[in-house]
Amino acid sequence: MPVRANFKRYLSFEISFNKIRGDMEFIHFAFYFGLLLFLILVINKAYKIATSPVHLRWELYPVAHEKGKAKYGGSYLEDFEWWVKPRERDLLNEIWTMFQEIVFLKGVWEHNRPLWFGSFPFHYALYLYIVTTLLAWVGLIFDWSSSLNPALQSNLFDTLLNVLLWIVSILGIVGAIILLLKRIFDENLRLYSNPSHYFNILLIGSLYVTSFIWLTSSDNAIGEFLGFYRGVFTFSSVGNLPVIGYIHFYLLSFFLFYLPFTHMTHFFTKYFTYHKVRWDDEPNFPDSEIRKKLLEQLNFPVQWSAPHIAADGRKTWLVIASSPLPTKEDNNG
Repeated sequence: MPVRANFKRYLSFEISFNKIRGDMEFIHFAFYFGLLLFLILVINKAYKIATSPVHLRWELYPVAHEKGKAKYGGSYLEDFEWWVKPRERDLLNEIWTMFQEIVFLKGVWEHNRPLWFGSFPFHYALYLYIVTTLLAWVGLIFDWSSSLNPALQSNLFDTLLNVLLWIVSILGIVGAIILLLKRIFDENLRLYSNPSHYFNILLIGSLYVTSFIWLTSSDNAIGEFLGFYRGVFTFSSVGNLPVIGYIHFYLLSFFLFYLPFTHMTHFFTKYFTYHKVRWDDEPNFPDSEIRKKLLEQLNFPVQWSAPHIAADGRKTWLVIASSPLPTKEDNNG
């Protein structure tokens, strides 16, 4: 038998549920644990950031929601007696700016174009993988798959998932290779790379690689892919998964568990960076919500060690801000 045929037969080997029932139960547990921990930790982190004290503003322009002024970096503060005028916000421009950054990685394109050619396919593949997975879940709910329901006349849904997973696999592998090579051989980027950066690329890249191998080695990859999710969401057998399918979903489960502990949480923390740091230009009016928060923060103790602050861990910001500056003699004791 040809090598390719042997390889395909090995990777497509169907594991009997009755024979290794324990493994089937463990793949359920691994996915449930990874998904549940992902949701809990991400929601918890988002809540902590959203309820944290007011951040020091960057005051960098342009601010996307400045109506009629964002193009040249203007602000409502340049208007005569701006404090008595109603503020005008451009929500559409704010949404469009975020869309360009999220979908097209505009910031990377403008500031590090060589890196964009790896970063864009790498991230875009992840976006498409999420879309494909969500689409698969919807298809299971409405029974759209001809792989799982032979009575259906059309295989359009399965074909769509197949095409999407092929795009995911190819784009993702290309992006992962480029990013890995950039971090290894680009001296400037290598200086800012630590082991976690390489591990993250390899981990996500392994999802793309296993997806690619699965598609090339199984004649029913989409049916097996859908069968797994049907099993985990109905608390039943995941069907006859090939070995590569097990590897893929174990990697996915680990990725879900691992992600909240890494800087990859920038997929949602970036919202706070833009809206609460870069673009937050809310005026500090009397009786405003931001005034209440700042007054509360002025009563926080200061623990800075810089001598010109003269903090001792007990004095509050209010005390320090309203006290005379320490003299050189005070600093020297």
